[in-house]
Amino acid sequence: MNCYFFGTFNPIHLGHIEIARQVKACGFEHVIFVPAYIPPHKSTIETISYIHRLNMVKLAAGEENVSDIESKLKPPSYTYRTIQQLPEFKKEKINFIIGYDQFFQIENWREPEFLKENLNFIVIPRRFKNGQTINKKAFEYFKNKGYSYKILNIDFLDVSSEAIRKYLQNNEDITGLVPKEVKEYIENNGLYRKLAQRKLID
Repeated sequence: MNCYFFGTFNPIHLGHIEIARQVKACGFEHVIFVPAYIPPHKSTIETISYIHRLNMVKLAAGEENVSDIESKLKPPSYTYRTIQQLPEFKKEKINFIIGYDQFFQIENWREPEFLKENLNFIVIPRRFKNGQTINKKAFEYFKNKGYSYKILNIDFLDVSSEAIRKYLQNNEDITGLVPKEVKEYIENNGLYRKLAQRKLID
């Protein structure tokens, strides 16, 4: 049984890898990373090219655990379109990793009813501050609406792709935040530097 991990991965980091590792340990044969080709809600200025993001995910997760399916579909990369192209579609509910905050926004996604009918959501909690806890009543709402989900209580590196991009723009070290191979790829390709720096160097 596979589980799918959709995302921009801009760039992929050790938090993503640890989530995939712990999800797989829950009994999945594979966790398949699916980088977004043209994310519908992301700025093209902030998001580097698909091929760079795809290459970094392959370096981090292993080519056998990565799907380039979204590059073959009509943009933008809406999840419901991609789901219909997966081998499990119409055979069983597709296991789909999603962040806690994203899950609560699922009814704002394109075709939420389709997603409800075809996905089994693997919800990854976030790290709360000031004693906050999981909003159980909010989850009850989705349960009553017919959503299939499982909340995983896992530990993961508290880092974001946005923070990593800012570190790189400020010439700060990202050792320990991304896999070594990804760090080298970013450096070798001059990714995430400030626009002014790129104009001077390129």
